[in-house]
Amino acid sequence: MAIERVDRGRVCILLPVLNEAANIEALCARIAAALEHWRYIICFVDDGSRDGTIEVIQRLSGAVPDRIHLIRRRKMMRGSQRGSALIAALQWALSRNDVTFIVEMDGDLSHRPEELQRGLQAIETGEADVVIASKYRPGSSVVNRPPARRAVSFVCNHAVRLLLNRRISDYSNGYRFYTRRAGLAIAGSQIRYGSPIYLSEVMAIWLHDGFRIAEVDSTYVGRHEGLSKLRPMDLLKAAIAICEISWRYHTGRFGVLGVHDEPTTPGRASAANE
Repeated sequence: MAIERVDRGRVCILLPVLNEAANIEALCARIAAALEHWRYIICFVDDGSRDGTIEVIQRLSGAVPDRIHLIRRRKMMRGSQRGSALIAALQWALSRNDVTFIVEMDGDLSHRPEELQRGLQAIETGEADVVIASKYRPGSSVVNRPPARRAVSFVCNHAVRLLLNRRISDYSNGYRFYTRRAGLAIAGSQIRYGSPIYLSEVMAIWLHDGFRIAEVDSTYVGRHEGLSKLRPMDLLKAAIAICEISWRYHTGRFGVLGVHDEPTTPGRASAANE
C-alpha cells in the first residue's frame, strides 16, 4: 500500500509551454494520476501562446489553485527560449520553502508522466542528486521521430559527450529530476544561454560541482520534429556554444553569483509577469 509522502516537502514540475492548448488538460490529468500520493505543484511558463493555452491553464488553476501556477512572459528573441523559461520557473520554485524536489519536462507529451515515479524515487532515496530520463540507455526507446531527426540528435549528443563527459549518455533530453540543492546550484551560477543549449550548460555545472548524476531508461515520443525546423545557423550557434561550455567546464571557469544557500528573494523569476 502506497504511503502519502506528506513529510518530505513538495514536488515542483517546471513546464515551459508555447501553443500547447491541445495537450495541457491531458498532461495535467496524467501527472495527477502518476503523482497521486505526492504533494506537487506545476509551474507553467508561457512565452506568448495564442492558441488558448493560457485560458486552459487558468481554467485548470481555478479548479485546483494549489496545484497549478502560471508565469506569463513575452517572447523577445527568435527561436526556443526554453532555458530562460526554466530559469524563471526555477527561481519561483526555490522561492517556496516547501519545494524539495524539482522536475523539468516538456508540455507537448513527448515526456511520459507515467515515468515520474521512477525519477522521483531515485532522488527521494538519496541514490542521486540529479536523474536524467535518457533516450540512449539500454531499454530506452524513441517513437514517432523521423530517422533523420534521430540521427541529427544522436550525432550532436555524441559530440557533446566527447567534449564534456562520456559518463552521461543524454545531454539534450529535458526530462530531469533533481534536489533543491542541485536547483540552488543552478540559481547561484551565471547562466549564459537561454536557448535549449541551457540543458548542456546546466549539466556541465552539475558535473563540475560534483553532484551525483544518474540516468534511467525512458520512452521519448516525438512531436512534429522534422528537419525543416532545424536551421543551419541554429546548429552553428549550438556548436559554438558547446565548445564554449566545454572550455569553461575543463578550465573550471563557471561564474558564481553567490554561495548555494537559500535565496532571500524570489530572484530572477520576479521579472516575469505572473
